Amino acid sequence: MNQLLNTSNCSIRKTLDSKSKLIKLHYSNRFVTIPVEKIIRLEGDCNYTVVHTQNNQYVSSRTLKHFEDILDDNIFVRVHKSHIVNMLHIKDLQPACFEIKFEKGNPIEVSRRKLKEVVKKFAIYRFK
Repeated sequence: MNQLLNTSNCSIRKTLDSKSKLIKLHYSNRFVTIPVEKIIRLEGDCNYTVVHTQNNQYVSSRTLKHFEDILDDNIFVRVHKSHIVNMLHIKDLQPACFEIKFEKGNPIEVSRRKLKEVVKKFAIYRFK
């Protein structure tokens, strides 16, 4: 049984019999379906969002706020005005230098205003 959350050119499909979730993005004149757990981070750029996955990057014409509203806030956390990260892919959180490091790719900055919330969510997530 599937449940679909549709929001014009972006939707999330929850498979109710498992924990698998899929996100459907309009990208380059076609729709692509991405498993949510493959998303490493999302980067906002004005009214566009770059969705970084393990293998590709997709540019969506939706805002970062849109993705923040539809993604699971137990796994995804907004760490900066222009970044949402998937805690499944965080290798290391370094509060002293306001950075998050991933298995692959460059580290990203955590805003000073969001640092306390990010550290708290990361600690809760790691001890589940």
